[in-house]
Amino acid sequence: MLRLLALVLLLANALLLAAQGGVFDRLTAGAGAQPREPDRLARQVRPDALQILSPQAASAALSAAAASAAQSAMAARSASALACLEAGPLGPADADAAERSLRDAGLAAANWTAQKTEDRGAFMVYMGRYADRDTLQGKQDQLKRLRVESEDVRSLPEWQPGLNLGRFDNKPAADAALARLLQRGVRTARVITLRPAQTLTLLRLPAADAALRARLAGLRLADGLAFVACAAPASASASAAAAASASAAAAAAAAAGRASVTASAGPAAALKPASAPPSVPLAASR
Repeated sequence: MLRLLALVLLLANALLLAAQGGVFDRLTAGAGAQPREPDRLARQVRPDALQILSPQAASAALSAAAASAAQSAMAARSASALACLEAGPLGPADADAAERSLRDAGLAAANWTAQKTEDRGAFMVYMGRYADRDTLQGKQDQLKRLRVESEDVRSLPEWQPGLNLGRFDNKPAADAALARLLQRGVRTARVITLRPAQTLTLLRLPAADAALRARLAGLRLADGLAFVACAAPASASASAAAAASASAAAAAAAAAGRASVTASAGPAAALKPASAPPSVPLAASR
């Protein structure tokens, strides 16, 4: 009986030793068993992209990543300190005077842009001025009989009392409306210019630092205009700050990823992707 028990124990130890040595791996591979080392490293997606670093090299890589993250964070703070300023729109004479003021303040022409747009003006088909309200009311009654709409001129003291027969944002449209009124029997109307056609200029400083903003704060332009924050929702400085912040976050994530693959066995070796994407699976020791 004792011999049989000893034989069973000996056989069990032999089977356990064979299992630990991988003798049964071929039999269990088809059932989804995990491959063993060292073959597992050779079966990686791109094993040639993995590189074993010494402890000194791993420490240097982590230090470089930390320095890159700090530099990116500093760039983000510097970008966020810049602001976009603009003034306008300004007429031709006022724009020239504003640009002279910028040059007198010590700014180079490369520091600002002049965005020009064409203003076609404002015009009105008008009747008047009349001596009194009674005369104006009589003219308005005549227009009603001709089925021509009109209204009192408001907010324009130099043209009161008078009648507004239509406002237009360009001269040809106003002339065409006057011609139609003449055909309907309106004889005393004419086109007046409320605002002449002109080229308007918007002065913009896309990246003004704190010192420059302080210098421009006291600069007053024509009609009480001053440099204010740009109306555009997405300025160049905001885009630069967002990009720098994203770069800093990516660098920090990369440093954390490299630190997490430090081997727990052996002389503190680390696995680091040399030229492959960080999604390459890493071998784990059993």
